[in-house]
Amino acid sequence: MNGPDPVNAENLAAGYNGEEIIRSVSCSFEKGTFTGIIGPNGSGKTTLLRAISRILPATGILELDGRPVCDYTTAELGMVLGFVPQDEERSFAYTVMQVVLMSRYSRTGRFSPLSPDDYARCNDALERTGIGRLKDRSIRALSGGEWQRVLIARALAQDTPVILMDEPTSHLDLAHQAGILSLVRDLAGSGRTIIGVFHDLNLASQYCDRLLMIRDGKIVADGSPAKVLTPENVWDVYGAEVVTTSHPATGRTILLPLGTRHADSHTKDNQNVLVISGGGSGGELLRFLYRRGYSVSAGILATTDSDYTVAKVLKIPYIPVMPFSQISDHALEKLKRMIAQSDRIVLSAHPVGTGNLPVLEAVRGTGPGRLLIHLPEGRDIASYDFAKGAAAAVYQQILDAGSPCCETHDSILRHLEQESQRKNREGDP
Repeated sequence: MNGPDPVNAENLAAGYNGEEIIRSVSCSFEKGTFTGIIGPNGSGKTTLLRAISRILPATGILELDGRPVCDYTTAELGMVLGFVPQDEERSFAYTVMQVVLMSRYSRTGRFSPLSPDDYARCNDALERTGIGRLKDRSIRALSGGEWQRVLIARALAQDTPVILMDEPTSHLDLAHQAGILSLVRDLAGSGRTIIGVFHDLNLASQYCDRLLMIRDGKIVADGSPAKVLTPENVWDVYGAEVVTTSHPATGRTILLPLGTRHADSHTKDNQNVLVISGGGSGGELLRFLYRRGYSVSAGILATTDSDYTVAKVLKIPYIPVMPFSQISDHALEKLKRMIAQSDRIVLSAHPVGTGNLPVLEAVRGTGPGRLLIHLPEGRDIASYDFAKGAAAAVYQQILDAGSPCCETHDSILRHLEQESQRKNREGDP
């Protein structure tokens, strides 16, 4: 039969100077897990961690291994709970080793001699955090990153089943961030319960098993990084617009911030713009129009096409098809519906063979008032023809019908804005 979770909190509330920062927080943490607490500045991340550590008084239920935390003596608490602060004053010129050795006094008593095992554990913690060479150095002579690793080494040497970490990588460079978090993840894998506060969402996603997202002192999302770090949650909690994708090596969720979209874009212009592209011709255009707030959709795209990747990451509607295959009637019908529902269509000149020629033919019937052609400077329509002249003929028919030909993204934007202004003048909906 499994025992109680190492940490359990119910209706926990805590704050400063009579003001509650966290309220009605209920959560538990299983043995052998690495949980990250995330949220914007001032949301209550550190307050929750300090309440769990008993540094900060709290109301509600807080238990360690099924026992109320208030029942623990200071020495007992030091044997079950380690804490790594964001920073700590260096009031005295202790050596690195002296600071790390302090972690062992909860087991021996402050005035009792330390054993060879105590020294061995501290030396091991220093080596594992990469600062063994600094053990005789004064802590006042350390950089911020070195001092941070001393605080982590002290918690490791304390050898507790639960470790709390408040932004453990805040002063570390990239290599040491990866090294420390890999070490912490290994500790969780060996049975420790690790709870850390994170500012960097991508670091939290790559190393944590579970994330708690906090806003205004309350948990708003709890689960795996993929479940918690959705664009909707990040926008709702952080006010940041992101897209999510998978790390190519780990498969874990990573966040990519988007460029700022024009604040008034949705009020000044609600045009639905369909971009017909392929062969990598439309990726930059899709990003360009998306950043400017247009409601963008893409047409039929092969799943190996870089345009497909852009549309998928930006969550732009598209019609996926298998590469190097004849386009199905079903896909063409969906495309025709997209064409009918769009205000403007931008045909980004792209290679056309017999397989995707029906896409070009579906666009051909669109009136020149709705259709633009993006033909980069220095390119010729014939260079995109891989259908023995058939594609060039359709491209030319579209041009002859009067559709404007634009060489740059800015010129496309001018055409779209002119249409918007025309609608406004004529009072079109």
